Amino acid sequence: MASTDIIDNWIPIEWDSEVITRVQMDSAIERYARPHAMKSSTKRILRSGGLTVSAGTTYTPDATANDYITLTARRFLSQFVVDEDDLADADSVIDTIKTKGLDWAISYADTFDNACLAVSGTENGTTVPFTSLYKSLRTTNSATSYTADANYSTWDDDNVSFPASGGGNSLYEKLSSTFKKVETGKFWSLADSLVIAAPGWRDALRLCTDGQGRPIFIQGTAGTPDSLFDVPIAWSRGCKVSATNSGSPAGNDLLFFGNRQYLKRGDRSVPESLVDQARAQDTTDDTAVKFRVRKGFGVGNENAWSALERITD
Repeated sequence: MASTDIIDNWIPIEWDSEVITRVQMDSAIERYARPHAMKSSTKRILRSGGLTVSAGTTYTPDATANDYITLTARRFLSQFVVDEDDLADADSVIDTIKTKGLDWAISYADTFDNACLAVSGTENGTTVPFTSLYKSLRTTNSATSYTADANYSTWDDDNVSFPASGGGNSLYEKLSSTFKKVETGKFWSLADSLVIAAPGWRDALRLCTDGQGRPIFIQGTAGTPDSLFDVPIAWSRGCKVSATNSGSPAGNDLLFFGNRQYLKRGDRSVPESLVDQARAQDTTDDTAVKFRVRKGFGVGNENAWSALERITD
């Protein structure tokens, strides 16, 4: 029987481990969203509408609206069971945790990104963990003076006119318009600009050129990220529309552009693992391994982001 005496409690997965490296590589939200440490299940973050600045010797009181967004930590869980005959000693247990930990990292990255970016349903804490970026952009919010779908548009991929055609429906024009929705507002920042997209966009982007036939999508080399209109791209398999949270969403591919500082990630607990072998009262000799993490998410301001949904017939 495998000995798990030294790993019989929840063990934090170190941030420099292969597991965490894989999470950060595969999850756009884990890698780029602004982190906020959470010491309780909820945390309020000030949402500022700006600050009035005037010249002269007399101060003008600021009249912009300020409110809060609330991050609520949700658990993301996994469990697997293995027959103890397959575990000869503690080293086998450790190797199993490592292997399954990497599997968990990939699945968690996709599931977490989908929850934060692309779930279309109303937040309920379980099947819809958060109000996603997609849902936020498609919902009116009086607190931020945002109107539903103001920063949302679609591209029908039956329209194969990739260069600018003058009608506003080519992919080039759709992408340019998606960028413009943010670039002409007060929340645009060149330094913090980011594109988050489903990998399904890559084929269309490779064919997309400007009016002079120059590509607007540049594939990175030597460790540099891919870019669109010179803005780095974070690819995310979870960036596909889904009615409820899924690690394998099957809806339309999404592409977001905006200011990453307005993607708020709450960190309540780091990823952890727990191993427990069979007890005398159990009817089978199975070792169970659990993985869990507690995270929150919120959109700081809808006006800081825009979305383009690829419609596939």
